[in-house]
Amino acid sequence: MEREKNIFDKIGSLIPGYRGYAEREGRRQCDKLLREGIVSIMEQCEKIISNQIDESIKDTGRIKTLETYRKRINTLASKIKFSPYGASAFFSNSQIKEAELKQIYEKDLAILEKVALLKTTTKDKESKEISLEITNIEEALEDRNQFIKEFK
Repeated sequence: MEREKNIFDKIGSLIPGYRGYAEREGRRQCDKLLREGIVSIMEQCEKIISNQIDESIKDTGRIKTLETYRKRINTLASKIKFSPYGASAFFSNSQIKEAELKQIYEKDLAILEKVALLKTTTKDKESKEISLEITNIEEALEDRNQFIKEFK
C-alpha cells in the first residue's frame, strides 16, 4: 500500500536537487545520532571511573591517576560531541561526495569500536590500558576531523 504524498514530497518532486538535499539532511541527523551514542558510552566510562575514585578514597595516588583519566574522557567526549559533521554546507564550493562520506562513516565506526573497548577497559579496576585506549580514541578523532577539514 503506497502512502499519500505529503507537502514535502510534492515540493521535493518539483524542486531540482531537493531530494539530494533531503538525503544529506538525513545523513546529518544520522551522524548526530551516532556521535550522541558515542558520547553516551563515554559518559558511562567517566561514571565508572568516578565510582572507582569514590571507592579508592584512601589511595591518593590511584585517585590522581583515575581523575586524570576521567578528565581526559570528559574532554574527549566534548570534542566528539562538537566535532564537524560529515556533510558540507548546501552552498559550499566543495561538496563531500558519497565515497568520502562512506570513509567518514568508517572513521566514525572505528571511533565507536574504540570507545566500546574503552568501556570494557574502564570496568577492569586494575587496568593500565585506560590511558592507551583514550589516546587511541584521540588519534582516531583527530584523523577523522582532519579528513573532514579537507572538504570545508
